Amino acid sequence: RQLMALLVSIIICATAVIVEATLPGRKEPEPYHTSALSGEAWVIELLLGHPNRICCELGMHAHVFAALVSELRSMGQKDSKFVSLEEQLAIFLY
Repeated sequence: RQLMALLVSIIICATAVIVEATLPGRKEPEPYHTSALSGEAWVIELLLGHPNRICCELGMHAHVFAALVSELRSMGQKDSKFVSLEEQLAIFLY
């Protein structure tokens, strides 16, 4: 009786794996964060790249980001020793 229950369990598991692997419309996950850049180079890539990408990553258009950086500079914010103000803002918004 236990052998029969084990055999039924194995058949059910194997069937589930096969069905899941062959479902139509299922595709492999597509990598999202693929940039080899980091830091300020990544921020520059965002600013100069596709307009939708900066919106997706930082939640605002490039001209709004630039205006915010300008406003922060006018209020006295500066680059730190190793991190630009643009990169600091991008880190905050990300």
